[in-house]
Amino acid sequence: MARLLMLLIAFSLLPLSCGYGKELKFAVVPKFYSVFFDQSKTGCVDAAAQIKGVECIYRGPELSSVRLQDQVINQLIDEGVDGIAVAVTQSKYLAENSLKRAKEVGIPVVTYDSDFDASIDEDPKSLRLAYIGTDNFALGQSLGEELKKLRPNGGTLIMQSGRPDSPNLNLRLMGVRTALSGKTYNTPPGELLNNDLGWTEVREPLFNFDQLSQAVKQMESVMKGKPVKADSFVAVGGWAQNDVALYREMMAPYQDKIDNKDIVIIITDTSPEQLTMLKDRLAHINIGQSPYEMGRQAILTLYKIVTKQKYDEIIYTPVTFCTQQNYETCEKPTGM
Repeated sequence: MARLLMLLIAFSLLPLSCGYGKELKFAVVPKFYSVFFDQSKTGCVDAAAQIKGVECIYRGPELSSVRLQDQVINQLIDEGVDGIAVAVTQSKYLAENSLKRAKEVGIPVVTYDSDFDASIDEDPKSLRLAYIGTDNFALGQSLGEELKKLRPNGGTLIMQSGRPDSPNLNLRLMGVRTALSGKTYNTPPGELLNNDLGWTEVREPLFNFDQLSQAVKQMESVMKGKPVKADSFVAVGGWAQNDVALYREMMAPYQDKIDNKDIVIIITDTSPEQLTMLKDRLAHINIGQSPYEMGRQAILTLYKIVTKQKYDEIIYTPVTFCTQQNYETCEKPTGM
């Protein structure tokens, strides 16, 4: 599977001719600039370089804010871009503002990393033509399944997320809960675990609002066991580890707890810095996504839409499963 994927990527990177008769400008709009999203910029730039006459514009807010993201999208509309790929921060606000405007002026939109949720009053397909990114519910399930391998008899859990209204993160929370409880939930993020197949969430998820220092402080409270104690920690994003120095400093006193699995630590994403921390035994498992491929496929999909070619409405990008034992080789993608 990994070899086939690499061959497909290599083939698709062969130079293409635009043949559209004009320069095309496609924008990739992240939730905010970060280690994770900036990899989608690289994919965007590389894909655009393979198509003559296509330009990648990577622009987003400095901080996670739906209003700032909305302003960026409106700026791009004013500049007359030919297509927009957006990682949705908050569905309803964008659907009622900038993305409604993009639809009205005829600019095609695709979503990446984070799609619309049920809070909007219309079919997501009426606002976006494709979604490119992780199967977020399946990613959450994978986080839960990996935890079960290390805690087969259940335990107590604290989860960490970014924003309580983030569509992709709520799907991941629901996926974790489904994997641990065996239950099916009607809407994300599901319900707090309460002695479900031996699993109990001792509090609501910790929301860091994409603030890295806050994510580290929250995780430190889990390591201390104050104000509440749990034996398992799952982060549905990589926030705390993205402040490498602060994370390492905070975790140093708790090395024995990690080594003895007094607290099992499972974190999303696998940047090179995160894999080094995995090697250094500062987490037990990292499950990685493919932000580079999200950015690359966003440009290719927008190009197909504008040039009236067939395109996939859903593209799920690969994930990787990394442990302290396989950190050197785990970045060979597998499908979910």
